[in-house]
Amino acid sequence: MREIVAKLQERLGRLQRLAERHERLFWALHSVWALGWGAVFVAVGQNRPALLRWGLVSVGAVWLTSLALPALLAGSRIPEERKGAARRLVLWGQKWLLQGLAFFLLPLYHRSATYSSSQVVFMALLAAAALAATIDVVYDEVVTRKRPLLGAFLAFVAFATVNVTLPMVWRVGGLWNLVASGVLATAIFVSFVATRGDGRPARAALRTALVALFFLALVTLGRPAVPPAPLRLMSVRFGTSLAENGRDVASPLAALPAGVPVRLVAVAAVQAPADLQEGVRHVWSVDGRQVSESRLIEITGGRGRGFRSRSGASLPALRPGQRVRLEVETARGQIIGRAGLRVQAPPAP
Repeated sequence: MREIVAKLQERLGRLQRLAERHERLFWALHSVWALGWGAVFVAVGQNRPALLRWGLVSVGAVWLTSLALPALLAGSRIPEERKGAARRLVLWGQKWLLQGLAFFLLPLYHRSATYSSSQVVFMALLAAAALAATIDVVYDEVVTRKRPLLGAFLAFVAFATVNVTLPMVWRVGGLWNLVASGVLATAIFVSFVATRGDGRPARAALRTALVALFFLALVTLGRPAVPPAPLRLMSVRFGTSLAENGRDVASPLAALPAGVPVRLVAVAAVQAPADLQEGVRHVWSVDGRQVSESRLIEITGGRGRGFRSRSGASLPALRPGQRVRLEVETARGQIIGRAGLRVQAPPAP
């Protein structure tokens, strides 16, 4: 029996020495594998949104293990020579959860994003989060080494997860979605930056409260930069009058005539999950200057071609080259999509 154990230890020692000699190569290969694993989740995320509920479990698991890991490594339960391996094992599990989740979220937000707006910043951060959880050196040696950075990272992923999970899985939108995603993100961030205050609990509590209020305000005010997933603008049609059925324009326009006042109407189709109710509004502008805004229009999801919302705007005589634009946005100012018409000069006689 001792000979078997000795041989097993010898083989394990060889494997350990091999891993130490080629550590960078093995971690590079693992990162490549993780990137491919993420690509699988990109494909799955387009067709299986119900799996998002497991994303909440992933966020909770990473949050709890991140808070518990420093105390575990500082204790005496794990031998000193094995603490490095224990840390790498925990971080590997976190990366496995986070990279799958971030890559799963990317296509869901991509379908709702308006890249010509501030939403491009959110999409860039989401892509960066996916890559950070994929590249071992970045996550192990940069993100997790600084608690404020790790807190911001997990808070962002949690916000993105809750923000799209509630409307897609449980059909909860509007104010409740904003409150739930903002409060959870704030709680996660504060849990990583709260301090004991060196024996001054009152000062520590005040500092923590100020950090929480600042982060919650940041999350709330930054809402317009978040793509309104799962809402999606399917189509916009412009005309001078509605069709007899009232659900479309009578004669769609491809351009506007110059030099004559015109009353424009628009029919915008917004796609949303079944039973989800949201408020949207139409904002009209000419060359970026707002000229009209509709009342809040309540839409209900579940229609394959989208719920059709209508509005109109009276425009003065415009010059050739000017552009009329319609923005469809949520009640909280998130742009669902844009469409526009260019003013053309009348044909020469």
